[in-house]
Amino acid sequence: MRFFFYGTLLDRDVTALVLGRRLPPQAFMPAILLGHERRKAKGASYPVVVPDPRGEVAGAIVGGMSTRDVAYLAAYEGPGYRIVPLRVRAQGTLLTVAVFEPLVSRLQPSGDLWNLALWQRHHKRAFVERLRRAFSARPAYSRR
Repeated sequence: MRFFFYGTLLDRDVTALVLGRRLPPQAFMPAILLGHERRKAKGASYPVVVPDPRGEVAGAIVGGMSTRDVAYLAAYEGPGYRIVPLRVRAQGTLLTVAVFEPLVSRLQPSGDLWNLALWQRHHKRAFVERLRRAFSARPAYSRR
C-alpha cells in the first residue's frame, strides 16, 4: 500500500519510531497533494490537510507498507483521522494513494500554515520523546 505523508511522518526519525524500522531515503518519493492546504491542527503542533481548490501540499509517497505498517500508522494517527484515497502528482503523473485525512468532527484546523522545518526546530524534540514513551511497550521490529 502506498501512502502520502504530509506532516510529522515526513521526518525520518518519526517514521522510524512509528514503523519500528528506518526506511531508506529512496522510499520517500516527492509528491504534491492537489486541492488541499496544510494547516496546524488547533491546539497541537502537528498538521491537518483541508480542502482548498487552489492549494497544493508538498509531501512524499511512501510505498510498500505491510499490513503491520498500516496498523502502526493507524495507531499513530489515532481516531482523528481516516484513510482515504486521494490523487497526488509525482514525477509528472497523477497517482491515487492513501492519505490520512482528518475528521472535521475531531480535528479542527487553526489559521496557521504548518511548516516541517519550523516544527522540527520548535517541537520535534518533545514530540519524539512523547512518541518514544508511548511506543516503548511495543515489541521491537523483526525482519523474521
